[in-house]
Amino acid sequence: MSATNRDVFSPREVAERCGFSYHAILRAIRRGDLQALEPVPGHYRIEIAEYERWLHTPVTRPADTPRDTGAIRLRRRRSGADPGRPGSIERLRAIEEA
Repeated sequence: MSATNRDVFSPREVAERCGFSYHAILRAIRRGDLQALEPVPGHYRIEIAEYERWLHTPVTRPADTPRDTGAIRLRRRRSGADPGRPGSIERLRAIEEA
């Protein structure tokens, strides 16, 4: 049966069509971003109109959700740094100063 004769897709078909993983589609369904029918528990069906709506809806994030900008988080330096400890930045600085 071709897609033109059907009015629903499985999550796997949606994943193949839009280039996401199967699990990403399941997460979208569970989050409520992508509405799906569940005729049998654990077996979802997505209406074609809902798939197209979801595909063309821009992603929005709540204002209070922090975004990972990819910034590197630096560890705080210990106040009692030991320049004798192997592998420490203090040891490297002591070597360079010598």
